[in-house]
Order: sequence, then structure tokens, then C-alpha cells
Amino acid sequence: MAAMFDACSEENLYTRFFTVGHGAVVGHLNHVFAADSKATTYVLVLAGRIVGIADVEPCGPATGEIAFLVADDAHGLGIATLLLERAAEDARASGLDWFVADVLAVNHPMLEVFADAGFTVERHVDHGDVELRMSTALSSEVAAAMELRHALALAHSHSS
Repeated sequence: MAAMFDACSEENLYTRFFTVGHGAVVGHLNHVFAADSKATTYVLVLAGRIVGIADVEPCGPATGEIAFLVADDAHGLGIATLLLERAAEDARASGLDWFVADVLAVNHPMLEVFADAGFTVERHVDHGDVELRMSTALSSEVAAAMELRHALALAHSHSS
């Protein structure tokens, strides 16, 4: 995981940690891997390389904070969406009804991930940040969005 973080551009790390430099990475890794950490980390590996990470950490009654980082060269491949789907499935099973996330307003791709996933999303814009609250419930809209994404991915893999 450290290697993936190290390979990320300053801009990519800024959209994840809201700070410049790789200093936040060490603190983050120490936090999620601490013996008393309640965070769950999801890792997506492609061709033997970590290309996406999502962290979920309980932060209130039936609520978990979720955050993502996708490798610079893997943006636009649906990695954050796959991580979100899996994390939401596990959240439902463990009693987390809501995810919260802070996303920079300029991080349009991440905002699109939340908007396009099909889950109910509440947004609050505060200066340059967007505070999101997303239901983890598997509604008919979520199931339809997932089915469409999976069908498109399958069709794309057959045409490649």
C-alpha cells in the first residue's frame, strides 16, 4: 500500500488527504494498521499491483466515514465504484446504514462516483468541500445501476 501511495501524484494525494505532500500518508497508514484501529481497508489489485484503496471507519451510530485513493494511471476504470459497492455491501451486513465523506468540490470524478452509484446521497457544500451522506441500502435504483455497470463491463471485456 505504501508503494501505491508513494507513486501517486501530489494532486491525487491532495484530493484524498486535503494536504500537500506525502506526510499524511505515513500517519494514515499508521492509523489504519494500528492494533486498536476500527478501520476496514479494501484493496483492489490489478495485474499484481494495488490500484485502488478504500477505507471505512465507524464514526457515529450506524455511520462510517469512507475515503478512496485510486492510482494515477487507473482513474476512470470504475475502481472506486467497485470498492464503493463492496464496502456498502459489507457495511449493510455489519449494521452501518450510512457512509459520510468529505470530497473537494473540484474532485468531479469522485463526486460522480457517489452520484452514479445509485445510492441515496445527500450533499452539503461548504466552501471548497462537499460533505456527502450516502445510504448503504440496496434499493432497486442501486441494484439497477450495479447491473448496468456490470453488463457494460462484461460487454467491454468481450469486445476487447
